[in-house]
Amino acid sequence: MALQGKYNFKGIDISEAYVKVDLINYTANYNQQTVEKTAAKYNEDGSIKTPAVNEQQWIENSPTHWSAKVYKDKATRDADPTNFITTIYGDMELAKNAGAKNPVQQAYVAIKAMEEYKDYTDV
Repeated sequence: MALQGKYNFKGIDISEAYVKVDLINYTANYNQQTVEKTAAKYNEDGSIKTPAVNEQQWIENSPTHWSAKVYKDKATRDADPTNFITTIYGDMELAKNAGAKNPVQQAYVAIKAMEEYKDYTDV
């Protein structure tokens, strides 16, 4: 799996650039958040009749960093995977639900969501 498309490297257009994800770094972070379970109720004079009930919830987020190598074309990558032009980097929120794609596929989706790679094709 990879992406292919037109890449501009330092003013040079590369017509069949080949982009291959080479790193995904996932972290599970947990943040505690106070959520109002029931709102406070007030008397006519504005005094509190029933105080608000709050609860603590743990919210998980999954910041994920990826990198991908950019090659002149697929043949160059196949001949020597160390002969890349540059490395690109990005961030995404990793989906972990039952229907989520694997992290590598999600990284390619994140790359294609970037303006400069939106016209790349899956190869």
